[in-house]
Amino acid sequence: MRGADEITLRKLEIFLAFMREQNLARAAETLGVSSVSVHKAIHSLEAAVGAPLFAHRGRTLRPLASAEVLARHGQDIIDGIQRSVDATRQAAGIAPRTFRIGSLYSLTISLVPRIITAVQAALPGCDIELVLGSNATLEDQLAAGEIDAALICTHELARSHARAVVDLFEDEIYLVTPAERGAARRDTAKRAPVDLADYREAPFVVLSQEFSSGRDSYRMFQTAGITPRVALRANDIFSLSGLVRGNVGYALLPGRIAELYPGALAFQRVRRAQAVSQHVGLCHLASRAEDESIGALIAAAREIVAPMVDSDGRLAIETKPV
Repeated sequence: MRGADEITLRKLEIFLAFMREQNLARAAETLGVSSVSVHKAIHSLEAAVGAPLFAHRGRTLRPLASAEVLARHGQDIIDGIQRSVDATRQAAGIAPRTFRIGSLYSLTISLVPRIITAVQAALPGCDIELVLGSNATLEDQLAAGEIDAALICTHELARSHARAVVDLFEDEIYLVTPAERGAARRDTAKRAPVDLADYREAPFVVLSQEFSSGRDSYRMFQTAGITPRVALRANDIFSLSGLVRGNVGYALLPGRIAELYPGALAFQRVRRAQAVSQHVGLCHLASRAEDESIGALIAAAREIVAPMVDSDGRLAIETKPV
């Protein structure tokens, strides 16, 4: 493909801007070009692809299914090019233009926003992208260089010379119920630990085993020798917490979830033989150890976490129900 009918990155960028905005004028404004330039680029791209992308309705362009497909693949191409540029800059000892931080969803309640704010203060002008996912997904993305660092559970993480791990805190898994179902004693953390075997008939809401908290919960059930009576399954920890709050069932959740609905959930420790604690840490490629952005992230994470843990590195949570 040559001349006007070739596919270029610029044409793809203009096309993707239009697909996001669904309006020539708005797409032109975001790109700093004229509406005519956007229209010409889209028409040229359509000719290069050799297939119709839009239905013309007067001056309006309505995307066809083919345009949706090109948009998905086109974004992958743009992202891939950016990752290649970042990797090239990294090999030359230059920090990537965009600092991509991966995180578990459960850490975004308050911890991650505070860490990102601290990194931005330490590195003015740093372009930070937050990528959310499960532990396994983030681990794969880190290995592939798709993210620069990850805040994840490290207790299941296979050790690797290519990856560095900075331990941050230990988080206990609790039996969680709506606050009104908690015992009369105000501080549930000081109650005698419960035996999960006593809850074999109780309804539970459970998390997919794709997630560390889901796998850890099932390990606890197995240790207690019970098969939970599943009232409902959830695909994310926020929905699951809401279901507990709504009296759908009990759950086994890490203590950091207490910040999601302060005072609305009661957290009860599980007997030691059945208990599981998650170790949360910051991971990055060992080759990035001297990177300024990695250093700023580690410093910020340690500073934010320090007041939240006890002398043993365990996360301290407020468990008093209303």
